[in-house]
Amino acid sequence: MSETNRQQWINLHKNKRYRPKYPSEIVVQFVFRNFSSDGKTKVLDLGCGAGRHVFFLGNENIVPYGLDFSDEGIEYTKEMMIENGLGQYVDNMSVGTLTQLPYADNFFDGIICYGVLYYLAYEDIKKAVQEMRRVLKPAGKLLLVVRTIEDYRYDEKKEIETHTTIINEESEEKCAHSENGMLMHFFDEQELNTFFSDYKETKIDYIKETHDNQKFCDSNYILTAEK
Repeated sequence: MSETNRQQWINLHKNKRYRPKYPSEIVVQFVFRNFSSDGKTKVLDLGCGAGRHVFFLGNENIVPYGLDFSDEGIEYTKEMMIENGLGQYVDNMSVGTLTQLPYADNFFDGIICYGVLYYLAYEDIKKAVQEMRRVLKPAGKLLLVVRTIEDYRYDEKKEIETHTTIINEESEEKCAHSENGMLMHFFDEQELNTFFSDYKETKIDYIKETHDNQKFCDSNYILTAEK
């Protein structure tokens, strides 16, 4: 992650506006379809932010692990876990990077990487993908949500490398304004298939959401796969 992205990420976590409380429905469906609430299943949330998916996992009797670059985000997550009866899991929360995960090989039954991978440059994305595979158990399940090249933030004219731009949004009404100056990579389907070619049962769907009477559109790929 670039230094600008690091600082922006940290600053976002200091703002309560960027601490969503409720889990994504995409994550909820993935978890219910793939994991048992047995108190033993271990699932890692990469880029866990303020912990919304960590809380959801813990409340479903799934052992949650969370990793984020932001000290602020991890400390907030730990505090909220203690306040909400999930204090037994605070030691599972770590500050770190996607390119060097602090876990043993074949450790997790599942990995969630929701809206995070696209903040990395291409070479770091490759490293992160390798690290996710390393720490995932055989037959472990992966959920990945990333932005597509159809997302309104993508501007081919401003590429610094293929499908990678620096966000520069003038309108303060758009979410991208808070990401100004950040490097962001946008994916196409062929690229995703290449990155995850050594997985089984790979499925790629996408979701588009328009805003302000269809003036602009968020576009994300949803990838699920089995190691």
